[in-house]
Amino acid sequence: MEFSKWFASIDTHSGGEPLRIVTGGLPPMAGTTQQARAGYFARNFDSVRRVLMAEPRGHHGMTGAIVTSPASEDAHFGLLFMNNEGLAPISGHGVIAAVTAWIETGQLRPDEAAQGIRIDSPAGRITAYADCEGEEVKSVSIDNVASFVYALDIPISLHGVEFTVDVAFSGAFYAIVDANRLGGIKLTENALPDLQAWGGAIKRAIESQLDFVHPELSEISGIHGVVICDAVDVRASGSRCRNVTVFAGEQFDRSPGGAGACAHMAVLIGRGELRLGEEVIYEGITGSRATGKAMAETMCGTYRAIVPRLTGTAFILGMMNFVVDPSDPLPDFVLR
Repeated sequence: MEFSKWFASIDTHSGGEPLRIVTGGLPPMAGTTQQARAGYFARNFDSVRRVLMAEPRGHHGMTGAIVTSPASEDAHFGLLFMNNEGLAPISGHGVIAAVTAWIETGQLRPDEAAQGIRIDSPAGRITAYADCEGEEVKSVSIDNVASFVYALDIPISLHGVEFTVDVAFSGAFYAIVDANRLGGIKLTENALPDLQAWGGAIKRAIESQLDFVHPELSEISGIHGVVICDAVDVRASGSRCRNVTVFAGEQFDRSPGGAGACAHMAVLIGRGELRLGEEVIYEGITGSRATGKAMAETMCGTYRAIVPRLTGTAFILGMMNFVVDPSDPLPDFVLR
C-alpha cells in the first residue's frame, strides 16, 4: 500500500457544528496577512480542502480550520476557515472550537486564555476568552470584528411570497430574514430541506439586486449566509431566538450561530430592539444554545458598528489521521 499524502487533525464540534482543525500535513502558509495566506492556500492547496472537507472523509456539512502563525505582532495565532464551497473569512463556531481544542491539548494555558487570546482572521482581529475549570473548558466567549448593518428592508419576492430582508456584516455578509414571513415554514429538523432551498434562493435574489463589498476589506464581498430566525422579543424574560443559517452551497449550520448570530445582533441594535449589554439567547436546530450581547459601539469605515460578544461551548471528538492512496479513484467527491 502506498500513500501520497498524510494529514492529521483534531475533530471537534460546537453546538453540533463540526470543525476539523488541521494539525499536520501542511507547510506554513506564505503571506504577511491572513488575507494573503488565504489566497496562498486557495491557489496551492485547494485539493487539501476538498480531501478533508468532502466525502468520503468529510461530508456536505463539514467545516475546517488551519492554525497559522500570527499575522500581527501582538496576536497569539491566526486562523483560516474552510468548508465544502471554499474558504470563508470568518467562523464564529470555528473560533470557539479552535480555542477549546488548543487549551485542552495543552497549547494554551487556561490562565492565559482567561485574559484574552488575540486571533488574526481574514476578517480582522477576534479576541477570545475562555472560562475553565482546571484544564477543562466550560465555555468560550469571542469578541468579534466590528459588525454593522449594511442595508435594511430589502424587498424580495419568491415563490409567490413577498417579504423583506436585512443584511449585516459580522466578518462576512449575512442576510437576516424572519421565518414567519416565508409561508409559515417552521424551524424544525423536518423542514431543513425547505429551509436550505429558501436560503439558497434568498441569497441569489439579494445578490441579483445589490453588490455587497466591505468598506475596508475589498476581498470580502457577496452574501456568505442567510440567517432564518424566529422573530422574538429578545428583552422578554426567558426568550430565545431560534435560527438556522444556510451557507456554503446550501449547507446548514447546526450550531446556534456564530458570525450569523453576531450579524443578527447588529440588526437588533440598528432597529433599537436591543441595547448595549443586553443578552440574547440563540438556539440552533440541535437545541444547543449560545448567548450574545453587544459590548460596545465603534465604527467601520462610515458605518456605525458594534463589537458583538458570543459565548458558546465546544467539544473534542477525536484525533484523526487521514491518508490519500494514489490509486484511489475517489480521493474526494461531493455528493449533493
